Amino acid sequence: MKIQLDDLVKNFSIEERIYRFRCVEGWSMVVPWNGFSLLSLIKFAKPLSSAKYIRFETKYDEEMFPDQSRGVFASIDYPYVEGLRMDEAMNELSFMATGLYGSTLPNQNGAPLRLVVPWKYGFKSIKSISKISFVDKEPLNTWQRSNKKEYGFFANVNPNVDHPRWSQKRERVLGKFLKQKTLMYNGYEKEVAHMYTGMDLRKFI
Repeated sequence: MKIQLDDLVKNFSIEERIYRFRCVEGWSMVVPWNGFSLLSLIKFAKPLSSAKYIRFETKYDEEMFPDQSRGVFASIDYPYVEGLRMDEAMNELSFMATGLYGSTLPNQNGAPLRLVVPWKYGFKSIKSISKISFVDKEPLNTWQRSNKKEYGFFANVNPNVDHPRWSQKRERVLGKFLKQKTLMYNGYEKEVAHMYTGMDLRKFI
């Protein structure tokens, strides 16, 4: 289906959720998001039972996004792609943000619609979404395609698995000088750990 954002949002109750946000580069912050649950969007879309993953794609517009117009000289390949397993997408924490700090999403924060998955590193929270697909095979996300030695599909916050170029054991909250310990799953272990039972978290990174 094709639908305008304003028409889409009318189908959901907008709420505010305050989530921790942890960047793969080692900084963190707390963000109050406005939007609706990803689960409610999935129920609205009514995907086939064969869907095992959900794939997100950013808007491709070279005039709107200068880096895209650089072609092979762009910092990454476009359009930007991310994905979740269906159980992750249907987790109660997964969120579609239309705003933050009580205001509509600014362009730099991912307008008009972005994903927020607070137990994963920030690059999983794809911005400026223009296309969503339900698929039966694991999507190849942008950073995994760009450098599979450093970025995996799951990208769960895990202080026990370092990035090849830096430690993930500690993080710096924006505005603070001293670092603090990184929490497993960014502090949301109770809500999400069951989805990864039996998985080797050093392999499925």
